[in-house]
Amino acid sequence: MITLHQLDFVTDIMLFLSMAILVVPFAKLIRVGTIVGYLIAGVILGPWGIGQYLGSPFSAPDELRPIGELGVVMLLFLIGLELNPGRLWSLRKEIFGSGSAQVGFSALLIGLAIYFAGLTWQKSLIIGLSLALSSTALSLRILQDRGDRTTPMGQTSIAILLFQDMMIVPILALMAIVAPVPIDTGQRPGWETALIMASTVLLLVAVGRYLLTPLFRLFARIGAREMMTASALLTVLGAATLMKAVGLSSALGAFIAGVMLAESSFRHELEADLEPFRGLLLGFFFITVGMSIDLNFVYQNWVVVLACSFGLMVVKCLSIFSVTRLSGHTPENSLQIGGLLAQAGEFGFVIFSASVAVDLLNPHQSSLLSAIISFTMAFTLLSVWLSQWFGVKLRPEPVKPDIPNTEGGRTNVLVIGFGRFGQLASQMLIAQGSTVTVLDTDAQHIREASRFGYRIYYGDGRRLNVLRAAGAENASVIAVCTERAETTSQIVRMTKTQFPLAKIFARAHDRRHAIQLVTAGADYQLRETLESALQFGREILEELGEDEDRTYEILADVRRRDAELLALQQVGGLYAGYKQFKLPDVPVKPLIKPKSESTALNEPARRLAEAEKKAEKEQSENSEKTSPHKPSSD
Repeated sequence: MITLHQLDFVTDIMLFLSMAILVVPFAKLIRVGTIVGYLIAGVILGPWGIGQYLGSPFSAPDELRPIGELGVVMLLFLIGLELNPGRLWSLRKEIFGSGSAQVGFSALLIGLAIYFAGLTWQKSLIIGLSLALSSTALSLRILQDRGDRTTPMGQTSIAILLFQDMMIVPILALMAIVAPVPIDTGQRPGWETALIMASTVLLLVAVGRYLLTPLFRLFARIGAREMMTASALLTVLGAATLMKAVGLSSALGAFIAGVMLAESSFRHELEADLEPFRGLLLGFFFITVGMSIDLNFVYQNWVVVLACSFGLMVVKCLSIFSVTRLSGHTPENSLQIGGLLAQAGEFGFVIFSASVAVDLLNPHQSSLLSAIISFTMAFTLLSVWLSQWFGVKLRPEPVKPDIPNTEGGRTNVLVIGFGRFGQLASQMLIAQGSTVTVLDTDAQHIREASRFGYRIYYGDGRRLNVLRAAGAENASVIAVCTERAETTSQIVRMTKTQFPLAKIFARAHDRRHAIQLVTAGADYQLRETLESALQFGREILEELGEDEDRTYEILADVRRRDAELLALQQVGGLYAGYKQFKLPDVPVKPLIKPKSESTALNEPARRLAEAEKKAEKEQSENSEKTSPHKPSSD
């Protein structure tokens, strides 16, 4: 039986979901972003909106903050999953060069302005570093919508965002050092904090290497996918709880948990499984942040909020422009990067909320800073448009990108399925130096391939989020080499729709399946037995004494007629066009003469037998007419 308390809880959840469903799509429709939509939904539900009439928890948003922070924990875990050593190394110059310079220069300018405004150096340091970060979610979404992720501008933007993501944890750790120590926790020397942090990190790394990876391999082998999701959730929450238990940030624990699994073959599957939780919980977090914004304070200080928002975006845009120009970008690219990353990031909400908890900032300062972040996010699309407009004015003739960065760009080939067919195809690609990423659901295949240096991950190619996580959007070719025909057809249809720029190569299991794949949109299909059978037949011809050149001519002719037949069958069905194969007429005769006439078991069989007899009779008559007559004895 549902109690009154449980009913109130269900009603609260319904209100949250209803407001998100109403407001967020509208925000997306007017192109201000889903994050701003969640913030607006929070403002409406908060104590300065309808929450004042609904009572707790809407009138007291701090009660909901722990639940909302789970979204941040999940986001940091997924960021850690993407920060594998290989990706960091491919963009090392951009990440640690442009990224560190941008964060340092922006933080210096912002921090000095805040310090001269009258705040302490501790507050100026944390606020400057926090506002120097940009919105990863918003910036990446804009790059994706514009198709700029693989351009030099997009690659540099992503590199800067990666460095900013890595700065979140140091900022949280720095905040714990410079903030006033809470009364109930006692004093802790800095060396002790560092020792505890190092020990906990080593413990998490050991657990990930010696426990989690074998556990995921076991679940994959027995087919218990739901256990992998449960284990991933337990890993995230366990790491976050462990770090919080030793007095550190739960977000730090989630980040480390992600990094320690970044090299795992199951990374893409984990990312796909946790993505729905991340999106929903992070949306809930932004709603709670919106509920915490003091509208009365913003209303009384709206001039300050607008001025600070505008000033922050100008300072960040100019600092990013300067840094990227020094690294060799064109003025147009530099201005576009500055306009894209000029806003403050969502992690500012996290840092400023945590700053209030450790008495580094007061609630009014946190509300002002949160409002500034919200306004800069809302103005991002305007800054992007302005940077494009002014960038065109700065464009030289002819336009040549200064940094043709291909490292970390397009993946040449994404191979789905690593059985015998996929393995042989991948060997040729890797031998030529192509960049190949492989997806498979067989733990044995993954373990064996990893020993030979293949970049292979556990993931179901039928799941769109797994394909996106594996880089299908940036792949030049998607090779579908799965074992089952139904699975191959399903993947081809989905990839053709979702990734139209990629060429789709597919493994066909038979002629009927080949026709289905062509209809589904495959750019190239190959029946798995075709080439081996043709080569087999050619070898037999050579053994029978046929000239080698002649056997290759026959092979080419059979291939040509097979392709023509397949084209006819796409239009007329499987049994169309067989006359393309002009084989000699060979009369079919039984080896043993039947002792009695055959009897049809049903009406269709009877009609078929009569048609065959009629055809045989006509063929016999035609043969008699065309055969030469013997000379007459006369």
